[in-house]
Amino acid sequence: MKKIIITLFFIALIYNAFTQNKSKNVDIVYGEEIKESKRSNLEEIIGYDETGIYILKNEGDGMFSKGSSFIEHFDKNMNQTKSEELIIEDGKGEERDFEFFAYMNNTIYLFSSIEDKKTDYIQLYAQTVNKKTLRPNKDARKIARIDYKNKKSNNSFGDFDYEISPEQSKLLIHYSLPTQKKEKEKIALIVMDKELNLIWEKKCTLNYSSELFGADLFKIDNNSNAYILGVVYKEKAVSKRRGKPNYKYQLITYKSNGQIVEEYPIELKDKFITDMQLAINNKNDIVCAGFYSNLGTFSINGSYYMYIDGDNGEVTNKKSKEFELEFITQNMTEREAEKARRKEEKGKEIELFEYDLDDLVLRDDGGVILVGEQFFIKENVHTTYSSNGSVYTSYSYIYNFNDIIVINIDPEGQIEWAKKIPKRQESLNDGGTYSSYTMGYLDDKLFFVFNDNPKNLLNKGNGKLSNYNPNRESVVVLATIDSEGNQNKEALYKMKRSDILVRPKLSEQISDSEMILFGKKGKMQQFTKFIYK
Repeated sequence: MKKIIITLFFIALIYNAFTQNKSKNVDIVYGEEIKESKRSNLEEIIGYDETGIYILKNEGDGMFSKGSSFIEHFDKNMNQTKSEELIIEDGKGEERDFEFFAYMNNTIYLFSSIEDKKTDYIQLYAQTVNKKTLRPNKDARKIARIDYKNKKSNNSFGDFDYEISPEQSKLLIHYSLPTQKKEKEKIALIVMDKELNLIWEKKCTLNYSSELFGADLFKIDNNSNAYILGVVYKEKAVSKRRGKPNYKYQLITYKSNGQIVEEYPIELKDKFITDMQLAINNKNDIVCAGFYSNLGTFSINGSYYMYIDGDNGEVTNKKSKEFELEFITQNMTEREAEKARRKEEKGKEIELFEYDLDDLVLRDDGGVILVGEQFFIKENVHTTYSSNGSVYTSYSYIYNFNDIIVINIDPEGQIEWAKKIPKRQESLNDGGTYSSYTMGYLDDKLFFVFNDNPKNLLNKGNGKLSNYNPNRESVVVLATIDSEGNQNKEALYKMKRSDILVRPKLSEQISDSEMILFGKKGKMQQFTKFIYK
């Protein structure tokens, strides 16, 4: 009888934990539920203004036809007001290929390209989109051109992409140029203002073989300076850097309208940098930070911080700090924590495994906050034998998105605190569609939204977590960390709302205090907005 009473009490606690009306820290606006094709999905939130949000939706490719894309508008109440199929014509009846949207100066800019196989060139165009009709305006202009005539390229040239400066006053368009085998890497940079007037452009030949260089990220500051954080491989480039160290990071800067080119090797003595991010502060100084390992690329055991003066290029601060055992063992079971402590006592390396660096947030005082997540995929091989002796092999993939880690680093490069947000999301053959998280920040707080098992709301970080299962138990969770590292975790809204499941990786913060959550289940889709108080 005592056991039954305890069980019923525990169930009651769980029920109360996730059937509360909603979080008291937010106001929530639920949009209408819309019935769409199962192949329909959100591609991106293009931008927002005082009327609502603009999104790009794709219907998916059919067996005999190319999928269609739509621009749609949703008002402040997250209800759809208009949907228009995206058709990009060149004025001669021939359609151009969609590349990307850039939202600047309260304007939607549409970028598209067309390939002329007769003359062997690719032309990039830009034009505005009418916010009322959601149709492209007839103001297309030529932005860039890639000539590849008589060139047998060894790379996938083109790959147009962009970055916007912190104050949204400058736009950087970058793309790869054709290269032949053993030729040096070539990248084109185009810098424009918020009205797409050209400031400068440059075709860059880097000091590295195209086969041994990969650009990790691009940045543009408010003064039109461009930055490339790249990876230089020692032997052979790989798409996923796993196993033994085979690369180093290199920062390349382009200043004075691309006329001054400087390079900075980013390295640590006797340590291996596994992940790196960079940001440009309001003084145009460069802040680099990331994780390092002593063992290899599967694990991390410390963080790294580097500050470069934007005026003279001098490295004014460079620090690394090993994670404390207390941080590494956070959210572990007693058995796991004790095992880690015994390893440390024996002088063995204690590291965190399979963590990827997702974001770098600049603090107002020059410090940074690093945010990462444990992510890995398990491959299972299944072999069966038929009665006639035939062998059949099939594969299944288990996607794991687990704890979030938050590392707070002060302006001197010292770790002020490091915290884990406990999370366990394991799913089969779905690409982790409803897993991972979305992040926002307001004043001195970071907030994270993700799907969770309601039982975990009662977990105080010292026990085994229950796995999130979108087909059974689920709750949308809001986890908050303040400037002192204090955590709070609560249900964002009622369980009955989870019939349409939130897709965190397609959700986004759109203003200082507002976040848009996209949800889908089967043919039903819904946008939800929450306003953080």
